[in-house]
Amino acid sequence: MRAICIQPPLVQLNAPYPAAWYLDAWLRSRGVDSRAVDHSIGLARRVFSREGLATVFGAARKSLLGRKHPDEETARRVRAYLDDEAAYIATIDSIAGFLSGEDPAYAYRIAAGSGLPAGMRAEAVFGDGIGPDDARAFATATINDLSDFITYALDPGFGAVRYAERIARSAASFAPIREAARDGWTIGTFYRPMLREEFGRFAADAREKPGRDEPARDTEPALVLVSVPFPGCLTGAVAAAEEARAALGPSAVIVAGGGYVSTELRFLEDPAVFDSFDYLAYDAGFGALASILDVMRGSPRSSLFRVRYRDGAGRAIASGFPPDEPCLLAAAAAQSRAPASGPALGTVSAPASGAANGEPGGPDYAVLERDAIARVHPDYSGLDFSRYLRVVDSPNPMHRLWNDTPWLKYRLAYGCYWKRCAFCDTQLDYIKRFMASDLDSLLGAASAAAERTGLYGIHFVDEAMPVNLARAFAGRNAERERPFTFWGNVRFDKAWTDEACAFMAERGLVAVSGGIEIATREGLAIVDKGFSVSDLVRTLAAFKRAGILVHAYLIYGFPGQSDQDIADSAEMARVLLAEGLVDSAFWHKFVLTRHSAMYASWERGERPSLEPIAPRTSFALGDLSFRGEERSERWTAPLDAALSAWADEGEPERPLSGFLPKGLPRPRLDARAALKEAGIL
Repeated sequence: MRAICIQPPLVQLNAPYPAAWYLDAWLRSRGVDSRAVDHSIGLARRVFSREGLATVFGAARKSLLGRKHPDEETARRVRAYLDDEAAYIATIDSIAGFLSGEDPAYAYRIAAGSGLPAGMRAEAVFGDGIGPDDARAFATATINDLSDFITYALDPGFGAVRYAERIARSAASFAPIREAARDGWTIGTFYRPMLREEFGRFAADAREKPGRDEPARDTEPALVLVSVPFPGCLTGAVAAAEEARAALGPSAVIVAGGGYVSTELRFLEDPAVFDSFDYLAYDAGFGALASILDVMRGSPRSSLFRVRYRDGAGRAIASGFPPDEPCLLAAAAAQSRAPASGPALGTVSAPASGAANGEPGGPDYAVLERDAIARVHPDYSGLDFSRYLRVVDSPNPMHRLWNDTPWLKYRLAYGCYWKRCAFCDTQLDYIKRFMASDLDSLLGAASAAAERTGLYGIHFVDEAMPVNLARAFAGRNAERERPFTFWGNVRFDKAWTDEACAFMAERGLVAVSGGIEIATREGLAIVDKGFSVSDLVRTLAAFKRAGILVHAYLIYGFPGQSDQDIADSAEMARVLLAEGLVDSAFWHKFVLTRHSAMYASWERGERPSLEPIAPRTSFALGDLSFRGEERSERWTAPLDAALSAWADEGEPERPLSGFLPKGLPRPRLDARAALKEAGIL
């Protein structure tokens, strides 16, 4: 058995998204000849290369010929790109190499500036001149300028960290996804040739490395796993599945999983997705893959665990989900309304699933999965970290952590220990099932990765890094000959005391991110955060006294939130930034999801004022519209502008009122009084 675990494009450029490497580590632990590959950075390095840009500009000149631009400024910018074609092609390898850590002296070349092309983003960085320390920001802006050009001239779905995201998010059917995978310019020009090379090597390896007991065969079973963490990865995943089938033939078993599958395809009815994939694997994935491997070895498909597939009658079948799974309850309700002649094409049913559903004799995939979640962690074997780009998309030191360092990514725990926030997908496994990682296993894997790569920075990608586990890790970390630097997402709860923060800061913790959501007394209550404004302020102060950077997530437009409360929450955010209790922040417009605690309470009749708008979809179902949500849209531009001034431009004393149009209320909250009440000022 051979396996290849693929991260399709496009996600972040500075480090691998970890899911494929978790699965690869698990497969190798079970004796499967597996490897993981990151096609996201692979595609980015192909596009942003001398040969890639020559292809881009050649195609763009043909595409733009005779095109009418929307305005003269756009026409001027397009002419500037085309005039600078030779300069872009001549410098792109140096720009990309510099961003990946090669040739530090190139920073001085960028600072000199002469002869370098500069689009709108790069011009803004350069301004009246920059020094060598600003060179990565200029190089990043050049990559983003070229992304803008590709998007406008050739491929509307292209983005440096996403592809066709708008098409995939809550898509009503699979058809437009398949069309984008076959017609997208970037996919066809760059990604499919790359896939053919990849699967060509994969097939050749099978012929050159026969098993111990028998010669290699072209029909040797192969498992192709494609991780789809975000909507912007789905189009590439479909292309990868199609090229895998073409190269490896019917013996290959192709599986898609990841956050997008587990979240948006929970209620899937459209069986057309199985034209590309044999199976969809849900939730952590270990149990699903174990059951798929057993089916490949001869077990009946009725034993599959948390898996969807298409049966001989063309129906989308859901197997091995717990009986209280919302998608099964919805399917049962649909079945009860179906005609007496039987279920229609695409109907979801739920056959039994071995011992996981109480049937004796079969493997207990639930137990296997729990053990894997705790003990299996990636060592990033075979991955070349030198290809990743250290991009600088913000001057803010906290905001930069996500993108300008090639972190090793791990989790201290699976799920969330609070799992009550009203907006969160608390009905899904990755939130509601909390399980701690085994620290011995985690440190063993991280140590192996660090020794091989020379990287000693860890980004913990937990839903909420638990205080006790972070403390235990910090204690173990301090005993190492070369300790890790680490950071992660947390809940701003009272357990993060002065003593706890100081203890962990002294042992490697440098930053945290976490959700404040609505920074008012009423706001924290309606989202069920589980802490008060005073609790929040004291926790933030504890982080700050320990020298730990803090990033805050903020929400506006929550059902039941008044305009006045949005203004007051923004005022509190401003003061937290001004007092140095928060270093950076980001506003999210509230999105109602099908898997949230809020939707579940609406289903129980507990939120009669909430009016979700039921979508017509047989494919993706995640984000939901609701009546009245458009009222908060007028806050988007002023909140973004204000936050940029406060966090990025160093002007936290600028009042919110200066950004608000007529008709929106001004803050009434005395935020500094709230800080005094908490004993901070």
